[in-house]
Amino acid sequence: MSKVPQIMKLGNNAHLNKALSAIKQPSLPTKKLQMNMPEELHKQFKLTCLSNEVDMTSVVIELIENWLKENTEQ
Repeated sequence: MSKVPQIMKLGNNAHLNKALSAIKQPSLPTKKLQMNMPEELHKQFKLTCLSNEVDMTSVVIELIENWLKENTEQ
């Protein structure tokens, strides 16, 4: 008798949540940054990020890092 392969159903694997969390979690501790901006600016930013297939967080982090390089006394 041959064994029929079992298909893993979402949520039925004990290690699934742990694996998904490991993928999503950044390697460094993080802080949440909230800010207010004009609605139209946010919309343009979001649409441009989507069209360039980049996430908004990585763009903001890059902008902040560049700003710090330019504005930090050395």
